[in-house]
Amino acid sequence: MFDLFLAPAIAGGAAPAILSPEAEELPRAVHRMISAAMNTQDPVQLEAVTAAAKMAYPQHAEKIDAIVEDLKLPVEPMRIQPVVVPAPQPARFERVDYWEDRNGEISLSAAETSGNTDTLFLGLQGKLNLKRRSQIHRLETYANMAEANGVDSQNNWGASYQLDTLWTDAYFGYVRGSFARDDFAGFKTDAFAGVGAGAYLIQGAAMTLRSEFGPGYRFLDIAKKDGTVGSIGLYGAAEFDWLIDEDWTLELDTKVNFSGPTSTVHPTLRMNTDVSDHVQAGLSYDVRYESNPPLKSESLDRILRFNVKYKY
Repeated sequence: MFDLFLAPAIAGGAAPAILSPEAEELPRAVHRMISAAMNTQDPVQLEAVTAAAKMAYPQHAEKIDAIVEDLKLPVEPMRIQPVVVPAPQPARFERVDYWEDRNGEISLSAAETSGNTDTLFLGLQGKLNLKRRSQIHRLETYANMAEANGVDSQNNWGASYQLDTLWTDAYFGYVRGSFARDDFAGFKTDAFAGVGAGAYLIQGAAMTLRSEFGPGYRFLDIAKKDGTVGSIGLYGAAEFDWLIDEDWTLELDTKVNFSGPTSTVHPTLRMNTDVSDHVQAGLSYDVRYESNPPLKSESLDRILRFNVKYKY
């Protein structure tokens, strides 16, 4: 055991280094030997080890006694705080809407017409757009009616449905169907079904331009006659929207339908201003041209409307 205390002095067979007692530090091995003797719980062995340490390092006698007293102190057991595991909460899933995007509008209008009818009338129009993944469903409906001197002078309604399938961000294909009924125009019924392709020519924050074109079949029921006509034709449309500033918007929608019985060109110009976040007011000018109207029918109809529109 004494060899352990003298090991630093004779390591490597070299001559013991001469150090002053005050400068020499107490080796860590002394602390370990006293601790080992303490663990045997044998007072005789502990006293022998302590005496040997003091004999080897008399200048550290007080420190050796302090080590022994420190090792005799009871050690407080380690306290481990219990781990509190919160009860699992039921998973909450946000409701995912089937439609990724949807918007629409309802418009009430008062109109003045000239052409086949010269009267004032009220109109109602609605639009709904629904998008899911690469498909956009477009539904439009309208109805107009009026009376003059207690007699109906305007009565028409119609609806159209179009399914757009986006090929890219700029190009798409479509399937379209429309039906219109008018008791006072030259063609009592006008129905169309077709397919085609289109493109978004301009896609900006303030301006957009969309166009489409394709073949289809057109069915016409001539008013005041039993005959009906139908033929293959070409359909085209263009929609231009311009956000002039925060409150004013300009829209120009044009639809054309070329077929054997007659060709139709139908542009509509609208100027709207925001009244609130969802309400707009404005004017629209609607022109409808038929290249070959039935007998006693005019080829050009014009409608000037004042619109109040609710957008959602």
